Amino acid sequence: MTARARSTRYARAVKLGLALLVCVAACNSDSARPPPPRDPPRRVIDPPRSDVRALPPHEITAAGIGPYKLAVPMAQILASLPSGPRLAIMQIPGVVDHSLVRDGGLIIGGERQGDASFIAVVKPTIARTVDGVGVGSPLSAAVKGLGPVAHDPRIARDPRLWVGAALPGARLVLSGDRIAAVVIAAAPPDPPPPGEPAPCERKPLPLDLAAPFTTRPACLDGADAVTIIGEAVVVLSTTDGKLRRVASIDVPGVRWVGPVDGGGRDELVAVVERASDGERSVAVVVLALEAGRLARIGEIEAYHLTDTTAAWIGSRLVDLDLRLEVRRSGDDLVIAGVLVHGSRSEVIDVAMLLPVTLHVRRRVADDRDRPRADAGTLPDAEGIDAGAP
Repeated sequence: MTARARSTRYARAVKLGLALLVCVAACNSDSARPPPPRDPPRRVIDPPRSDVRALPPHEITAAGIGPYKLAVPMAQILASLPSGPRLAIMQIPGVVDHSLVRDGGLIIGGERQGDASFIAVVKPTIARTVDGVGVGSPLSAAVKGLGPVAHDPRIARDPRLWVGAALPGARLVLSGDRIAAVVIAAAPPDPPPPGEPAPCERKPLPLDLAAPFTTRPACLDGADAVTIIGEAVVVLSTTDGKLRRVASIDVPGVRWVGPVDGGGRDELVAVVERASDGERSVAVVVLALEAGRLARIGEIEAYHLTDTTAAWIGSRLVDLDLRLEVRRSGDDLVIAGVLVHGSRSEVIDVAMLLPVTLHVRRRVADDRDRPRADAGTLPDAEGIDAGAP
């Protein structure tokens, strides 16, 4: 190769090297520049999780317990719960027929494909009233927070169901002197229209008869109290500070008795329980004091249970208890109440009883038919010990 060719080749190499150096320098200068500004990322707020729920203790009100309210469709309540609880059926023909949802000590019950008709709590610390009354509270706390006891002359209620005037839709299921369950349902209906006779006034009992589970005041012709002695319903007169037996009638199996306004005078509702091998029935007997005697004016077997039907709801017959309330509705009596499933120490389930209607054979009496204490028409009354009831 000649010298001229070598010189030309060398010159080309130098030019190529210079070009590479310029390119590298340009790249380095570009990389040193800050990147162009970018738009800030958009903030996205996710929707709340569907399983966020109110935690106990819930508040007990007239409308319901915590997030569960009366008259809300059962399908809507079920959809608001996590995947755990399921709809169950509690059914005993003629006794209970409800769809139930259980949620950690709460029971929501209602008609199938219908609305919630009752809500109950059966465990402590789950729910309480604004005054702190709940399962496990003593009855004295309920009297202080919700009292006095609700008084409706149209209703006779099992003494083991306590209702306070401050929360008339809440039935407190008692176990001794403590609250074992709280059931929220519809409050009693409004007072009767003005056309109906006003109920007579029941006089308070003397202090020495303060036995609310056996003796109750009543507004009767010639008597002002009713009690149970053995298996007999006895009406008493407490006038002039003396206790006198006015009339009595044997009612085998009677558990409790209470007055119901019959239109200006009280009628007596006696709840009777009869048991045999593997069966139990609860009947209601209606009594009226007529011409100095207690007469039966209505009777019905309201509810019937057996070992088999008790097993349908996962119970034993011995573990079921019916606590009734009887309400006057026009010329009839409507029998309802609460079914309690459990033991003395714990309530497992509660449910409202199916209503039963009893037509009463009332007799309209004028003043000439009515015995009067001041006219000497009372029969000879047998004196009894005031403490006997």
